[in-house]
Amino acid sequence: MTAWMVLTDLDGTLLDHDSYDWHPAEPALQALQTRGIPVIAVTSKTPAELASLRLEIPYLAPLMACENGAVVIDDRAGLQTREVLGEATDTLIDWFEHACRETGARCIGFHQASDQQVAEWTGLTLADAGLARDREASLPVYYPAQWPNRTAFIEAVEAQGGRVLEGGRFLHLAGHADKGTALKWMIDRLHIERTVALGDGGNDDAMLALATIAIRIPTAGTDRPESLTSIQRASQPGPAGWNEAMLSLMGQGLFDGTRGERNE
Repeated sequence: MTAWMVLTDLDGTLLDHDSYDWHPAEPALQALQTRGIPVIAVTSKTPAELASLRLEIPYLAPLMACENGAVVIDDRAGLQTREVLGEATDTLIDWFEHACRETGARCIGFHQASDQQVAEWTGLTLADAGLARDREASLPVYYPAQWPNRTAFIEAVEAQGGRVLEGGRFLHLAGHADKGTALKWMIDRLHIERTVALGDGGNDDAMLALATIAIRIPTAGTDRPESLTSIQRASQPGPAGWNEAMLSLMGQGLFDGTRGERNE
């Protein structure tokens, strides 16, 4: 049993923000596989989206967290088990609609959008956009930063007991579960306490804050203020930065048991 596991966001982190290509990270993924270290996807994507990606990316472990940690899936025995850790999407839609009425916000939830709209926002195919809209316990919201009443909308959701997580493209309505919740769930299942976590967005912060080693993947063209103190920063966006950061850790002998301290 390995003493480490790697938890990674996908969009903008292991996957390129625009092309969704993961291949620049393949050298590090291969090296981790050789060392027997699981690479676990912790993503805002849906279970259907991740099922498709796992066929494309053979290095991802059969243990995963979807919808920002609200849905976790264990497929290690080939008999998929699923656990919902967060509030149902119907509840999040209620919070969304109340907040829109209260603030006059004209944002667009994924439950209101068409597959075509989601495809235009994300660059996904129509088929993949349909998979992205099939939610169990999360609600992405298209709300560009320059649109009015954005802050009031967020506060109105929070006043109802919900949370709003900021990802690379969307706001994400959530209940009590987040990517940090998923990390704890993974630790319990694998009995591993040493973790490396990688992510680019605000919705990754809860996971990064709990990891032994946290790596922020920068977003091209943005200068997002860092909200965490104990964190490393990759030098490049997307899978190229992911690859460089992980190869650097392996070059330092981290996964050989020589270093296990939290980076301060």
